[in-house]
Amino acid sequence: ILTPAFLCRLTLTLYFQGKFYLEDPSGAVQLNISKAISFLPASFWLKVRWYEDSVFHINAFGFPPTEPSSFTRAYYGNINFFGGPSSTAVKASAKLKQLEEENEDAMFVIVSDVWLDRVEVLEKIQTMFSGYSAMPPTCFIFCGNFSSAPYGRHQLRTLKESFKALADLICEYPSIHKSSRFVFVPGPEDPGPGTVLPRYNVRSSISVNFSLNLRVKLPIFKYTPKVLYCSQEMVVIREDLVNKMCRNCVRLPSSNLDIPSHFVKTILSQGHLTPLPLYVCPVHWPYDYALRVYPVPDVIVFADKYDPFNVCNTDCLCINPGSFSRSGFSFKVYYPSNRTVEDSKLQGL
Repeated sequence: ILTPAFLCRLTLTLYFQGKFYLEDPSGAVQLNISKAISFLPASFWLKVRWYEDSVFHINAFGFPPTEPSSFTRAYYGNINFFGGPSSTAVKASAKLKQLEEENEDAMFVIVSDVWLDRVEVLEKIQTMFSGYSAMPPTCFIFCGNFSSAPYGRHQLRTLKESFKALADLICEYPSIHKSSRFVFVPGPEDPGPGTVLPRYNVRSSISVNFSLNLRVKLPIFKYTPKVLYCSQEMVVIREDLVNKMCRNCVRLPSSNLDIPSHFVKTILSQGHLTPLPLYVCPVHWPYDYALRVYPVPDVIVFADKYDPFNVCNTDCLCINPGSFSRSGFSFKVYYPSNRTVEDSKLQGL
């Protein structure tokens, strides 16, 4: 019998012979997974068919079942796991829920890979602002990378100039300037301390200068922001996770591969935004809680360079807007009143 304590110490290892072993400090046992379904190297369950000649013959791998948020709250009540000033979860407020349903015009515009150093990108953002000026969105979520060039000694100066240009552009549209909020999520190639997650915020000089140029309250600059809107909990992460997780699969299915659905199921089953080995995706342990998605939030935005997708799993809507600068200026619009997503695209030059 494998006790929970024993399972916590088990590690799946691939040796150079191409064989997999399940090991802990006391020893290792070879696995035969030739007939097993695909899985990612995170927490998992094993279904052992038989044990013969010192080899576990595995019939199937499985993830822990995903637990809907309603089930979790049935046990824990209205405790606020998500964060924020209140000790009570926003879902406990009937008034907030009513306001959410009544405000049918509320919308979140989600854009990823906003290369502010490109003239054509700023022109498209201006077109976007022009179209939304008559009915300003509740929030613009702009995700990096904010520069098309890789990090270098001139990038910080370029970013300051680019954000100044964006601030001037926002000020040209008073309705958006006054009514809309802005959340900026830096990407993996923006200035920061490296690849360890969750990353720290962009340099304060950029955000402060941006605020001064806007002549308004400081916008939100954060790498893994958690957003509360009425009774809904939203998480945003800018990281190219799909490719990383596919590269670290032990074995992909041979046919009928729906990568977005597999990806979302893995994230929610693991209850973590980066269920990958530490050598693939290092984690800064004191802030690991920022990457957890338990209880399951209402919306997760995966700002990934992979193709756009919308996947709903266990009452959690997972959105990937795709790359704005690479995919012909496509983005997503989320309407929280009815929890729907609209695919949007600006016409090319």
